[in-house]
Amino acid sequence: MSNIKQMLSGANTSISGQSAALFVTEDDSLAALILHHDIKVRDFILLSFLSDQGPMTILRLANVIGIEPQEVTLSVKRLTGKGLLLRDPTDTNAVSDEMVTLTGRGQDIASRICDQID
Repeated sequence: MSNIKQMLSGANTSISGQSAALFVTEDDSLAALILHHDIKVRDFILLSFLSDQGPMTILRLANVIGIEPQEVTLSVKRLTGKGLLLRDPTDTNAVSDEMVTLTGRGQDIASRICDQID
């Protein structure tokens, strides 16, 4: 049983419960895409922003999105581990100066999720 179906197995049969079940069981639903790729909403924000704006440093990304650099660094590490981002260290050895770029897989996921919003 998928994680989504497990979460909903205890849901009552109310209209909202039925609507939620229908929404998250669609193959390309936004919720299903985010859950399937085991990313957080904050991760999606980073992916979609990098998809739209292109590569940038962790510090710049934190500033334009309004998230603390430490939190962005944690998200970047998690997404790099999933093969969705690449980190390019700089000569300064400061993590916040590292350039972050989407991988092909990261771009694909960002595009698929953004398509659900449009």
